[in-house]
Order: sequence, then structure tokens, then C-alpha cells
Amino acid sequence: MLLASPGPTVIAAAVILLAALATGVGAPVVLRRLPEPVPPPDADARVQQEYAAKPGYRSLARPRFIGCCVAMSALAMIICTTARPPADWACWLVFGTVGVLLAAIDAATSWLPSRLIYPGWLAMALATVVTVALTDRPRIDLFITIVGGAVLAGLGYLLLWLVTAGRSVAFGDVRLMPLVGAVAGTMGWPGLYWSVLLGSVIGAVIGIGRLIARRRGPFPYAPALVAGPYATALLTALF
Repeated sequence: MLLASPGPTVIAAAVILLAALATGVGAPVVLRRLPEPVPPPDADARVQQEYAAKPGYRSLARPRFIGCCVAMSALAMIICTTARPPADWACWLVFGTVGVLLAAIDAATSWLPSRLIYPGWLAMALATVVTVALTDRPRIDLFITIVGGAVLAGLGYLLLWLVTAGRSVAFGDVRLMPLVGAVAGTMGWPGLYWSVLLGSVIGAVIGIGRLIARRRGPFPYAPALVAGPYATALLTALF
């Protein structure tokens, strides 16, 4: 007797559980192994003080922080499995684990570790192959929007970083944007546009709130950038 294949709800629940489990198990390991940033040899006293004041990555590997990351990964995949077709889930799974962890690290430390971002690029590249293979949309079009989204988002923020001499965005945000652009690219060119726009708007709102509260110091921008594609996916599904 042949067993019935699992339904979409069961598969979606499994993907959500996988994201939460991967974050819960992997995040503590990653945080304990991430090297701390070292100030450049010619750094002045202010820069050295910023490096010294940064919370250590290892110190984040505690139940409260990990629990928040697990909850956010699960929520991210709930949005994904509700708003996006199953073929896209591979890219969103990478973003819902690596991207969410990066956003949480930035929120806690105002730093984005390149040692986590670069493996995230590789994971997203592999997920892109899976997504393109499984999709029922024109494969070449989807491949172009995912890869093109990663390239355009990365180059766009690199240009912004160069023009503003790093005053508006940090270089860690530039490294993060290919992940944002790739997952946004699964929603096509309009999805890429709205993901970047909404992420910027969310960041602006947070920035204004910090000004009103008179909070100074480095501004963690990654949470807003990561939120952009999820806001776009929800709005696309609703409207």
C-alpha cells in the first residue's frame, strides 16, 4: 500500500520547525566561534573605544537571545510559507535563519560579522539552484531576478556607502544586501523594489524614534533591511 504524500500544511510546518531547530542549534555554535573584530592599527582613541565597547559575540550565546532568534526564525518562515509558493522556500529558509541571526546580532552589537555573511552568500547560491529547479515559473526569468536582485542591491548600497563615505550605512550593511536582494528577487523586480524601499522606510522610522528618544551611538540598520522582504511578502499576499 502506497503512503499518501504529506499535504502542504504538513510540509510548511516541517519547514518552520526546521528553521527554528537550525537556529536554536546552530546559533550558539556560530556565536561562540565568531572572531571578534580588531581595530585597525592606526585607529584613534574614539574608534578603539567603539571596538572595546562592543558586546562579545560569545556573550550573546545565552538562552534569552537564542530564544528570541528561534522565535523570529519561526515567525519569518510562517510569513514565508503563508505568502510565498513552496518553490521559493529554499531561499527564504536561508534568509530566515542566516538573515534573521545577522539582524539579531546587529541589533545587539551594531556589528555584522563577515564570517557569517559570506557563508550566507554560499547558502543562498545553493538555495537559488533549488528554487529555480523546483519552480513552475519561467526558470531563466526567476534566476535573473534572484541573481540580479543580489547584484543590484549590493552594488546600490556599495554606491551609497562610497558617496556618503560610510556615514549613512556601514560596510556590513553593504555585505548584507546581496542576501536581501536575492530573497527579494524571488518576488520579481517589483518585489525587489518594494523590499529595499520598505526596509529603508522601516529603518528611517526607527532612526527617527532614536532621535526623539535622544539615543546616540551606532545605529543597527540590518533589522530594518531584513524586515523589508517580509513586509513586501505580506503586503503582496494581502493586496
